[in-house]
Amino acid sequence: MRKFSTVFLFHLREGLMAKATMIMSVVLFILVVGVLGVQNYIAGTEKNNKDKDKIVLINQTVNYPLDPASLNKTLKSAKIEHGNPGNEIDVKKQVEDGSKDGLIIITEKNNVPSIQYTYKKFSNSDVLSVLNMTLQQNYLTKTAQNLKLSPDSVTKLLQKVEVKEEVLKNPMATFGIAYFFGFLLYMFLLIYGNSIATGIVAEKSSRVMEVLLPKVSPVVTLYGRVVAVFFVACAQLVVLGLGFLFANLLGWANSNAISFFGMKIDLEALDSSTIIAFVVYFLLGYLLYGLLYAAIGSVVSRTEELQMVLMPLTILVVAAFFVSINALINPNGTFIQISSYIPFFAPLVAFSRFVSGEMNFIEISASVLILLVSILILTRVASRIYVNGVMYYSEKVKLKDIARLLKRQ
Repeated sequence: MRKFSTVFLFHLREGLMAKATMIMSVVLFILVVGVLGVQNYIAGTEKNNKDKDKIVLINQTVNYPLDPASLNKTLKSAKIEHGNPGNEIDVKKQVEDGSKDGLIIITEKNNVPSIQYTYKKFSNSDVLSVLNMTLQQNYLTKTAQNLKLSPDSVTKLLQKVEVKEEVLKNPMATFGIAYFFGFLLYMFLLIYGNSIATGIVAEKSSRVMEVLLPKVSPVVTLYGRVVAVFFVACAQLVVLGLGFLFANLLGWANSNAISFFGMKIDLEALDSSTIIAFVVYFLLGYLLYGLLYAAIGSVVSRTEELQMVLMPLTILVVAAFFVSINALINPNGTFIQISSYIPFFAPLVAFSRFVSGEMNFIEISASVLILLVSILILTRVASRIYVNGVMYYSEKVKLKDIARLLKRQ
């Protein structure tokens, strides 16, 4: 245990005091505060300066009069202006040049009203909903009068159907959270996985490992580095949290305006189970890929060759991330469900399915158990490659070289 703590503290100190780590911490802090500040500013600007759509209403009907003033009282995103029949061409030109946002022409045929809506790019659904409902009520009232129905019958005809919605699990409420945490795990796997491999190659090229391994078990040195880099990664997460807290103190962390790549992050949907699941899958996913990065990094002799050798592992991480994005959209797909139990995909895919509410306790337990068993097996495999790889020097690393190192006692 003393040897592990010595190796761990050495790599932890080295990682925390590295210039790259300090620069990244400053950049992350400024980035979080800056992004939240910009989002808060944009949200405030849109709220204060957002103009209502200017829509011209031309009513060509005789039986269905409409009052723009009364309509505007119920409209929040548009303002209706009265237009005179015969000016349709002029108003259309105004819509084309952007001075008006839309033109609505009300006509009737056989006493049935119809709506023609002309707009340049984007329609206003609020206006259409209000006009459609108003004209529908007027048409029913007029038809009831023509049929000489009693007022009680008219009231029954105009009675609205009551609709009550109850969402057991709203996927859109958690979509932004799942995407943010998934992207965070994906980036940390790539960044700190490369950090593990790069550190091993640097020590190998300086011949430090040849002195260290006879005195310390390879499993100890392997896990000492992997765990130390994990704590460095956790330190970066703390920096992200401090950036959020600082922005919150400044009043910039507006929960209604926080988004990630255009996707709203609903903080009210963030509960303790989501945080626990993220921590578990983050830890297991990091250990799994960290051991792989360490094993592969140990067989490389020169830093210039490292990225090429790590390319298959990088592709695997990228593939897991894209599968996890698909899991948010279609969490019950056959391939998605299978991927939840594939060790290299599970940290990202299973977490996405869990946040989407499509994994029960048994499925989550099975996924975590498979990851734990995979890590135990990988520990044995990685340690053997590691102890033989750090003593292996070659101009070019091939797959058969890794297989030979694995078989060597």
